[in-house]
Amino acid sequence: MTRPVGGRGHKAPYATTHLRIPVPLKPDIEKLIENYRLLVVDGIEVEIENDSLLPLEDAIEMCRKMVKARKSKLEDFSKLLTAIYKAEINKEDLM
Repeated sequence: MTRPVGGRGHKAPYATTHLRIPVPLKPDIEKLIENYRLLVVDGIEVEIENDSLLPLEDAIEMCRKMVKARKSKLEDFSKLLTAIYKAEINKEDLM
């Protein structure tokens, strides 16, 4: 892939901006940028793997432990898990 070169008279085929990011996040951000360029310039869609996301069962187990450790509201945890995993989690699932 030929990387779009910005600068005077050379526009990338998408809007750009700059952003200061923490150094530990730089490799991940560069990978996202490369995947986006492949999609826009070459039309190649790269499937993104999210290894940092816990399996749903592990997240539910963590919430169970948190509920036992603190007097938290089960509804809050169920809403949080529902939002993260896009799967309906009831408070009964956490008990």
